Amino acid sequence: MPGGELMDGSPLYPDLRGGYKPSFRLGPRFRQEVARYIESRHLEDGGYFFARVPPSSGLDTCFAVKSLSILGAKPGRPETTADFFLNGVKEDRLGGITGIFLAAEVLNELGRMTDEFRDYARPRIMSLQNEAGGFGAYRDIDLEVPSELQDTCRAIRALQIVGADFDTERVARFTSSFLRPDGGYGARGYSTLASTFCATEIHKLLGEDTGKLTTARGYLRKREENWQVQFIEDLYWLVLGLANLGEKTNVPDKVARFVMMCQRSNGGFSRATIMGIATLEYTYYALSILRQLAVL
Repeated sequence: MPGGELMDGSPLYPDLRGGYKPSFRLGPRFRQEVARYIESRHLEDGGYFFARVPPSSGLDTCFAVKSLSILGAKPGRPETTADFFLNGVKEDRLGGITGIFLAAEVLNELGRMTDEFRDYARPRIMSLQNEAGGFGAYRDIDLEVPSELQDTCRAIRALQIVGADFDTERVARFTSSFLRPDGGYGARGYSTLASTFCATEIHKLLGEDTGKLTTARGYLRKREENWQVQFIEDLYWLVLGLANLGEKTNVPDKVARFVMMCQRSNGGFSRATIMGIATLEYTYYALSILRQLAVL
């Protein structure tokens, strides 16, 4: 497991498992380790893929660019990374909501947004608004999709990036329809961290006063107190969900310890503390959490 460092250069571990105060800051060595891992997954077609075999993955490319941004860096070849998505527009191969969302995030991050992409994205996303007021699928979703609200969250983020108008009140009503009695959000009668995160993200994107979402706050605090975190995405949904409500975790030391124990020798982060390989997705989750803890 690679070591981070404090701002004064002292080692962050090997005493990490015993705990530490959350007042540390990860120094330049940590940033360099993670950035090297990310760039080692940069392929000739301009995109990224954690397995380092072509073709690149749109999802991994977005995670890579957003992670580098958290680290204060850019892709080694930003123009080819932007072209990876812009060529997808020309060849009409971005697909549905997720593909357009990924392209919008990356082009926006790299300052390469074009009118051609805006004209491509707007009608395609709006055509995928469902009868309930959200976007994309929300019933009988695939098992690998963590939330019924994910498509809606990604759609409105992409629409806002490209400057498209949509019925915000209708989207808000759709989102609120997933509110459960325990204060969380989810389908089929029970709440999940993923759906609660998506709901708070949607309400935030819509410009609502998320501080008034007291039931969601209560649900997230209860999940934090009970602490049944097994995977880094659970922690991401919890910490970022609280952040959407203007809240910080009450257990920053426990959160930071879990995240740092997911780091692997190549500088990337895996899904769990004990086993697993590093991926760009889990590295993005880790960096997003660490940023919320203000240690980067």
